[in-house]
Amino acid sequence: MSARRRLPRGATIALGVVAAALVAALVAGPPRRDGPPLDPRSDTPLGTSGLVALLERFDADVELSVGLPGPGDDVALVLQDQLDEEQTGAVARWVEQGGTLVVTDPGSSLTPPLSDPTSFLPDAEPVDPGRCTVDALRGLGEVDGGAPVLYEVPAGAGSCFGDGDAAFVVVGSHGAGEVVAVGGAAFVTNEKLDEADNAVLALALLAPERGMRVRFVDPPLPVGGGDEALGDLVPGGVKRALVQLAVAFVLYALWRAVRLGRPVLEQQPVQIAGSELVAATGRLLARTRDPQAAADALRADRRRRLRTRLGVAPTADLDVLVAVTAARTGLPAEAVAAALDDRPIPTDDALVTLNRAVAALDQEVPR
Repeated sequence: MSARRRLPRGATIALGVVAAALVAALVAGPPRRDGPPLDPRSDTPLGTSGLVALLERFDADVELSVGLPGPGDDVALVLQDQLDEEQTGAVARWVEQGGTLVVTDPGSSLTPPLSDPTSFLPDAEPVDPGRCTVDALRGLGEVDGGAPVLYEVPAGAGSCFGDGDAAFVVVGSHGAGEVVAVGGAAFVTNEKLDEADNAVLALALLAPERGMRVRFVDPPLPVGGGDEALGDLVPGGVKRALVQLAVAFVLYALWRAVRLGRPVLEQQPVQIAGSELVAATGRLLARTRDPQAAADALRADRRRRLRTRLGVAPTADLDVLVAVTAARTGLPAEAVAAALDDRPIPTDDALVTLNRAVAALDQEVPR
C-alpha cells in the first residue's frame, strides 16, 4: 500500500488562508449594507431597506433607480426633498395627471405649512389617530413617528392623526392626483417600522393594493454634483475583498521571508578538481587509441591559450603566433612550431614528445 502524497507546503498555506477567510465570512454573516439616513438600500437603523422589503412582500413593484416618477408609476415617495425648482414642477405635473405623491420631509415645498414651526410633538410618544377623515387610514392605531410635526389642514383636505386643524398626515387633491404629507420619516426607518402601527400606515399610504408600482424618488444630480468621495463609491463587498487579499499577501510574504524549523540540507553537485578532470580527459583519449585526435585537441587548446595571453588576434595565421611566441619566450621558432602546428602524430611515442614540447612552452610563456 503506497503512502499518501503530501501537499506542497505552499499549497497548504494557501488552503489555510482561504479556509480562514471563509470562516471569517461565515462568522460575520452576510455583508451589511451601509448608507446615509433614509437610504432604501441601507440596513442601518436609520435606513429604509426594511420598508422596501415590506412593500415587496405585499407584491409591490419597488423602483429604486435614479429619476423622477413617470407614467408607469402609481405612487412616488419623497423621503428627503432634494428636488430643484424644475424637478419639483415635473413632479407636480405628474401628480396632476393622476399620480399619488407621499412626502415625509416637513421642509418640502410640496407639503402644507406647519401648524406651529417652533413646536414638535413629544419624542418617543406615539401619535394617537385622533380625528381621521381619510378612509384608507380609518381603523389604524397609534403610530410612532419619532419626533413628528403637524401640518395645517387646508380647506377640503383630508387628515389623520390630529384634531382636524393640525394633523400628522394631510391628504390634498392636486388635479387628478393626491399629495400625502407626513410629518416626518422616522416611522418608516428600520428601527421604528415594526413599532405600533407604523408598518400598517406605510402600506396604507404606499401600496393600498397589490401589484402597485412604487418609486423612491431619487432625483438625478447635475454633472459633477454630489458630496461623495471616490472611496464612498466603492461597494462594501469590494473593500472587504481587498482587505482579505491584503491579509493573504502579508501571510504569504511572511511565509516566504522566514524559514521555519531547522536548515534543510540540500545535495550539492559533485565538484571535480581541475587536475582530476585533465587526467580523466587523458584516459578517455587514450582509450580511443587515436594519438592524432589527442594531439589535435592538445594543440588547439594551447593555441587558444597563447593567443589570449600574448594578445594575438584569433584570426591571425599560425606563423604569426609562432613568431610572437618565439620572440616572447626566447625559444627557437622550430621548437615552438613543433608544439603548435598540425604535423601528424602517428604513434603514442610521438604524442608523448609533443606533450613534453607543449609543457616546455607553458613554462616559458608569461602568465
